[in-house]
Amino acid sequence: MLNLRISGFLRKRAEEEIQKKMEEHLGRIQLATKSLMNAVAAWRKGDFAGLDREVGIIGAEENTADRLLAEMWLELTKGALKSKLRSNILTFIKRADEIANYAKRTAENMLIIHKVKLPEEIFSTIAKACELIYMCTQKLGEALSIYRKDIQKTIDLTTEISFLEHQVDGLYSKLKHLYFEYQKVSDNFAGLVIFDHAMRDIEKAANSAEDASDVLRSIVISEV
Repeated sequence: MLNLRISGFLRKRAEEEIQKKMEEHLGRIQLATKSLMNAVAAWRKGDFAGLDREVGIIGAEENTADRLLAEMWLELTKGALKSKLRSNILTFIKRADEIANYAKRTAENMLIIHKVKLPEEIFSTIAKACELIYMCTQKLGEALSIYRKDIQKTIDLTTEISFLEHQVDGLYSKLKHLYFEYQKVSDNFAGLVIFDHAMRDIEKAANSAEDASDVLRSIVISEV
């Protein structure tokens, strides 16, 4: 009986420690997505220095997130948590980390084509999509902070993230129809390809946020 109590205590402490790491990791991802919004705003204003600065910030936050991801992988290999929970947490942090990766790729591609002055409708659509991704990471952070305490609130937040992701999907579809407008301001085919990669990575970032929220919902439901 004593051994079971000790084992349960150690598992609980291990989960609390990994949760702190997860929150720190997600905090870096939130900063990266916030800077992605700022990068779009700078591109929109023709502020190359500002765009370059935000791209640098995103890269730094993504690198820090990657370091924290590696630390968590190492910690989870120690086997202090139950195998199912450990597997779910590994999936969560991997999907969350993808958000920062896609944000970085998007920003770097924006930097490459920064001289292209896009129609205002395209800029406003991109800005809205990036704002929604940032909102996804904020809600994901809120859900992560309470998932061990408030199951219903966590489920509600993950449902909201799914709704936000669906909005990004709609904006991405709209952007694809606006590609013809891009051709009116630039006949550079390579630029169009790079633009397309940037837009697809925005959509992928939203998908990863929803995937991470789905995993978190699975964790709390399995605890019921």
